[in-house]
This record gives sequence, structure tokens and C-alpha cells, in this order.
Amino acid sequence: MTWFLIALLVALGGIFVAWKRGKDMPMVVPKKPLDPDAPRINVNDPKDVERWTKELKVDEYDLKGAVQEEGASADAVRKNLRDK
Repeated sequence: MTWFLIALLVALGGIFVAWKRGKDMPMVVPKKPLDPDAPRINVNDPKDVERWTKELKVDEYDLKGAVQEEGASADAVRKNLRDK
């Protein structure tokens, strides 16, 4: 019985610490709302990667790096690759 109470107290303490840390963290708000009609790049789809590498005239690694930096928005990726 004592081990159960100790385990319960430890679990409740962990839950409290997680709640307290989450409460102190700032909420992330996107800079601007995403346009649902804007073209998106899906790096998990080989056909989509092939299409965008041809259109942007870059290799697969540069495309995936730009998507990782900017997100899946084609306009943001295009701007990122142009600025390099």
C-alpha cells in the first residue's frame, strides 16, 4: 500500500510540474495566416518533390532544406531559394 501511495505522489508531482512548465511557455502565434489556396510542397511525396525541383531548378536536398527552414509554402520556399 505504501508503494502505491509513493508512486501516486510521484505521478501527481510530475503532472503538476508539466502543467506548470506548459503554463509559463508563451503561445506561438503565426506571423500571418496561411492561405489555404496557396500551393504547398509535400516533401514526403516523390512526385511532388520531382515537380518542384524541376520548377524551381534546384536539387532535392536544397528543396527539402528550404522547406525545413520556411515551411511548406511554395512562395516562401521560392523566396528562400532566390535569396541564397
